[in-house]
Amino acid sequence: MSVRSIIGMNVILILLILSGSYHVWACQNPCQYELVGQILDADTKQPIPHVLVRAKDTDKAVVTDLSGAFVLKGLCSESNTILVSCFGYTETTYEDHHQHGQIPHIYMQADVKTLETVTISVEKNKEEGTRSSAQQTISKQDLSSDPSQSLAGALSELEGVTFSSAGSNVQLPVIHGLYGNRILILNNGLKHGFQNWGNDHAPEIDISSANSITVVKGAAGVRFGPEALGGAIIIEADPLYLNEAMNGTVGTGYQTNGRGYFANANVGQGYQKWSYHVGSNYTKIGDRHAPDYSLTNSGKEEKALHAGIRYHLSNWDFKLYYSFVDQDLALLRSSVAESGDSFVQAINSDEPLFIQPFSYDISEPNQLTQHHLGKAEINWWYADDAKLTLRAGRQLNKRQEYDVRRNADKPIIDLELVTDDVQLEWKHPEWRRLDGLIGVQFFQQNNDNNPGTGTTAYIPNYNTMRFSGFMVESLLIRKSTFELGVRLDHEYDNVRGRETNQDLFADDFSFTNLTTSLGLIREVSGNSTFRSNIGTAWRTPNMAELYSFGQHGFKTNYGLLRYYTDENGELRTDEVITMKDSDIAPEKGYKWINEWQTDKDKDSYTLTAYANYIENYIYNRPVAVIGTVRGPMPAFIFDQADALFLGADFTWQRQWSQHINGTLGLSYLWSRNVRKDESLIDQPPVTAHYKLSYTTGKLWKFDQSVVTLKPSYTFEQYQAPRTVPPEYLIDGSVVINPDSEIFDFKDAPQGYFLLDLAWKYSIGHFSGQVEIRNVFNARYRDYLNQMRYFADDMGTNFLFTINYIF
Repeated sequence: MSVRSIIGMNVILILLILSGSYHVWACQNPCQYELVGQILDADTKQPIPHVLVRAKDTDKAVVTDLSGAFVLKGLCSESNTILVSCFGYTETTYEDHHQHGQIPHIYMQADVKTLETVTISVEKNKEEGTRSSAQQTISKQDLSSDPSQSLAGALSELEGVTFSSAGSNVQLPVIHGLYGNRILILNNGLKHGFQNWGNDHAPEIDISSANSITVVKGAAGVRFGPEALGGAIIIEADPLYLNEAMNGTVGTGYQTNGRGYFANANVGQGYQKWSYHVGSNYTKIGDRHAPDYSLTNSGKEEKALHAGIRYHLSNWDFKLYYSFVDQDLALLRSSVAESGDSFVQAINSDEPLFIQPFSYDISEPNQLTQHHLGKAEINWWYADDAKLTLRAGRQLNKRQEYDVRRNADKPIIDLELVTDDVQLEWKHPEWRRLDGLIGVQFFQQNNDNNPGTGTTAYIPNYNTMRFSGFMVESLLIRKSTFELGVRLDHEYDNVRGRETNQDLFADDFSFTNLTTSLGLIREVSGNSTFRSNIGTAWRTPNMAELYSFGQHGFKTNYGLLRYYTDENGELRTDEVITMKDSDIAPEKGYKWINEWQTDKDKDSYTLTAYANYIENYIYNRPVAVIGTVRGPMPAFIFDQADALFLGADFTWQRQWSQHINGTLGLSYLWSRNVRKDESLIDQPPVTAHYKLSYTTGKLWKFDQSVVTLKPSYTFEQYQAPRTVPPEYLIDGSVVINPDSEIFDFKDAPQGYFLLDLAWKYSIGHFSGQVEIRNVFNARYRDYLNQMRYFADDMGTNFLFTINYIF
């Protein structure tokens, strides 16, 4: 089916929904009055979902949606007494006299009682400016089952989300085929400032500190900034509730694969005017093992600390937050080749060339990272339905990378990145049914190379400043909500570095871009909702894409401004090109995403379909095998293309019985370099999984017990580019230049089946889990794992966790 046909079908679907779902009231009906309003928490001014709103002495009632909004129809009088009730809140009475043109806000006071243990779970409200985009949220309860896993690993449970990796430790989230700087990670309200380039760098996020994680799958650039081209990941810390008894969790666990262990602790308490939260985590894992051998130098060690405090005064709210993450991440030793023959052998071998007995030691190659984040936030509710938010933060990211070389005690890369972020947001009063947010932002990053590496800096020193302003508005008309957003960004970059002969070079350049978004949320029926969002987004090339030069991990990279083609068509890297003398342009994306969600009886269906066209898409591709001081290494260059991504995600949840629940998930993506009509490299294959859960209720001494069975199948990536074995490049049988067709060094791996089994339980204040991953010890290689060139993925892993909740 052609792209034009797919887009045409989507247009027809939207028109049918918009035109065919409205109902016309009969003119003779006297009970035609309606009340539109929103229920808010009296203390926090936050929306309250699932509130029962009913008109006194009538049978008219409705339940608020996730944004606290309601529409009470069929009222026979202009004046009504409205009764509002919700578990955990004092019942409220509201006298409505139908002041037309105004949307009433009804405030409810929390009914605080001291109880043994109360857990109330509701779906997280969607962020302003992203309500019309498909999104999913992972709760703290789900994250607690394996707090030692990476952020990307936790998110890979969601349809349309996977991860790109360089082994077991370095994993980046991938949303609908996009990763790296195209996915904005919002950590506690701030863009996570780290060396976010390539798929060799993972975000330094301790998921045990997260209260929830939300994935926005649409182009969210209007709301969050240029790097939300492919979507956004919103990490929320503890909400710091007031009037809350002391509570906390102490947990520990062990995994057999890598003989890893972890321990974490969290504690918090809320008083009438202030609250606090503090927590820490420690993880140590040794060498992992594939089904048939040890993965030498694949361990990790991680230490983390986080703390927050809140003070509430009348209409003011003050928050402070700090987090710290320290990581030592090993990279597979077999990824380092010492000769041309050994590199060819490593690529073609079924087993790694370097295998040693298990060890907790972390040797070269490895990465040492430290990340500090400090944030202050002030909220002022100057009116019942309006507030101002000032948010400011600073982050310090330190990175050292070590490699197998003569001076192995010296880092080959040594960087410090300082990020400043200041945001001012105005949640304005509702006006003519318009509900929205207006904001301005100042963003700055300073990156410096520390001396002493003995190599030419992989990326130069640079300073980035960005000034931004945005506006998002939503309009509710009966059963439809329209969402419109506009954002203007101006970015200035200053770069300073050295050429290959160590001469200094410098450059200055700037970019300005307008980002827009148009969305629709339509309640088609009482159990079906349709969302559609068309968004534009943009992204400036990051410094690695522009200036990377030299060894990084198992390969050598050249940025867009560090190579050119001479008159003979040969690749040259002996000079640095200025931005004005190049034809490099920012990425510009146009994403249309549609979601249909239906909840009926025991079934729930969600279908998400999207089309994403990106001009000047930047990607990293192989170009040669070259000799270096360390030995022969695969050489990669950054290139640009016009790319098209078409895909769909499908989820079906079924309550088979009172105790059995099942979830089916499917994800499909088709991608293409339309500029040259060829396959793109490093795109996720088709995946399918099923999750079957059996809840036993009270069993023996267990208060509750849940058994989960999860089979999954990952298909072979049939869209992978052609294969050119490294020996053909070394002996000159195949000659490649920057204009050649995309290729890869190794065939895409075969599809594979995995089976996971888990048992969760709770006994009083204790809870825990026993899980078996890769039950059948299947031997497989993941297409998005760079280490697939050299080794299989992990074999069977038994995980044991236990938590004490107080």
